[in-house]
Amino acid sequence: MDGAGKIALAICAGAVMLAVTLIGYQEFDRRRNIAAVNEALAEFSKPDPFGLEAEHRQAQQQQAQQRAQVRAVDIQRRQLSGNQRCVGGVVVVVNGSSYSQLGTVGDPVRCNDRYADRPIR
Repeated sequence: MDGAGKIALAICAGAVMLAVTLIGYQEFDRRRNIAAVNEALAEFSKPDPFGLEAEHRQAQQQQAQQRAQVRAVDIQRRQLSGNQRCVGGVVVVVNGSSYSQLGTVGDPVRCNDRYADRPIR
């Protein structure tokens, strides 16, 4: 075999070795990632020995209930009463045949349907 054939054979052998090394490393990396995922899943599937998750969940539920109660009170305070009307986006108080705007002259209480933009009670 002449010199050019030996060089070509050496290049081919190097390419094969490089391909085998690359495939081997990819398989090693894949198995390492799978092991890490399995370990993380095992960690998450362990029971909570101190009940911290249950306490956290209960605290979140209580906070949500408190926010709902505050929201309900706010909506109730913003609802127009029987003698109040929304006229042109402004709350107007009707007393018999007299009409008066709720709020100050420069800052009227705005409304939408049966609700004011801020608490009125």
